[in-house]
Amino acid sequence: MAKQLMCDICKQPTEEIVGKLFYTPLANSKGSFANSYSHHADVGICCASRLLNSFKFQKRKTADEYHKSRRQSTKASK
Repeated sequence: MAKQLMCDICKQPTEEIVGKLFYTPLANSKGSFANSYSHHADVGICCASRLLNSFKFQKRKTADEYHKSRRQSTKASK
């Protein structure tokens, strides 16, 4: 018998898991924190669009884009 996939957002069976959320507390952050998460949740296809519209997620930037935006904001504050 195949394992039934469950969406952890709506707690309903789903046909596909399209994402995974990781919660990482920053209180004790020392360097990299991507692998020190304390909780995770599976996002089913049923809740993917609702999740992205419910929070202010930002698109991922490359390192060059990030550094360039930081330099521009530093110049603007002087």
